[in-house]
Amino acid sequence: MPDDSGGFDVLGPLRAHRLGLDRPIPVGVQRVVLMALLIARRTVSGRHLLGLAWPDSVPPSGMKAVHVAISRLRGWLRSEFPGARIGRDNDSYRLDLGPWTLDAGRFESLAALGLDPGASLGTRMRNLAAALALWRGPVLDTHPVAADFPTTAGWEMTRTAAACCLADAAIDSGRHLVAVPALAALALERPTDEAVYASWGRLLTTCGRRAEAVAVLNTIRARLVDEYGLEPGPVLRAALHQVLGPGGEYVMPCGPRCEAGAG
Repeated sequence: MPDDSGGFDVLGPLRAHRLGLDRPIPVGVQRVVLMALLIARRTVSGRHLLGLAWPDSVPPSGMKAVHVAISRLRGWLRSEFPGARIGRDNDSYRLDLGPWTLDAGRFESLAALGLDPGASLGTRMRNLAAALALWRGPVLDTHPVAADFPTTAGWEMTRTAAACCLADAAIDSGRHLVAVPALAALALERPTDEAVYASWGRLLTTCGRRAEAVAVLNTIRARLVDEYGLEPGPVLRAALHQVLGPGGEYVMPCGPRCEAGAG
């Protein structure tokens, strides 16, 4: 077993690292296979890997190329991450990381602790903040492989729940600023996520940044109506009612006073 720490990160662009230093990752079919096996968390058939490597038109020699890529990837793992191995079951493959870590696995563990209603408020906040800090962007930086496995959607749903719960816990504890960066980062990635924007707006209001909260909620409301022809859902309407008032029609004024109030 290796004495140093390291592993793989998929919550954002793919990254392989040891001792805090990035390791060069194979390219081409090997990279596609590695990404698929990292996020699948189960066996993946060779035919599935073939379709991921050539989504448009599979070459006649494609299956052989997949087998060659897996063989080379095994060699790379032996060299760079001893103890990690790719096992085979008939024509399906599974990646066993051995002593190495996956950031998504750490995220799941931390998020579970943070979402535990029986834990103390402080414990929940620490774990939720740590879980969300692992994200550097969308899974595999929105590479098409990410959309092909249900684990990706599961991680994204847990991320939303963790961010909203962190906002609620921050409001309850009075430590508002702990949650602002996580909500802001997630809102930038998901410009139409009503739950995230609602939590962000409530959090900013509690921080005393009402003008900024108004701008945030008016932005997503306008985006939904103008770009998608959708009215706000119940979660966003509740936040609009809380932040903007019963009519929910307040529009942030312009000028220096407004800009000063948003800080």
